[in-house]
Amino acid sequence: MKLICAVILAAISADVAVAQDAKVKAAADFGYASVAVALESIRTKSGVKEATQSNWTVFEDASTLSLWSFTLPGHTAHPTAVRRRIVKEGDNIMVHSDVLCEAPRPACDTVAVEFAKLDQAVRESLTRSPASR
Repeated sequence: MKLICAVILAAISADVAVAQDAKVKAAADFGYASVAVALESIRTKSGVKEATQSNWTVFEDASTLSLWSFTLPGHTAHPTAVRRRIVKEGDNIMVHSDVLCEAPRPACDTVAVEFAKLDQAVRESLTRSPASR
């Protein structure tokens, strides 16, 4: 997670835009058939770092500049996976968030909004002038 944060912070000196696009996706669009399959795949991938934060298990995949978050049992949106990827589009560094949620739709929508707010906070921190930091 430190590496991904470092990449985002390193982009401050460049023209930076952060996408606020947390979207609930269908399993086919997400790249995994289910949250359980995604969790197993990420958990067994070599070089991925795992941590628990609040009611989430979080994985940092430095090889793909991705941060994966999975709800723990007991979370209102369990089972849910959120993939946040850093991508370069032209001269901009973008953060794309995708949500695969198998919980009831209202809980899924809440997770998407929460991650969109996180993306917005990152964007605001990156666009603040250096003097205001």
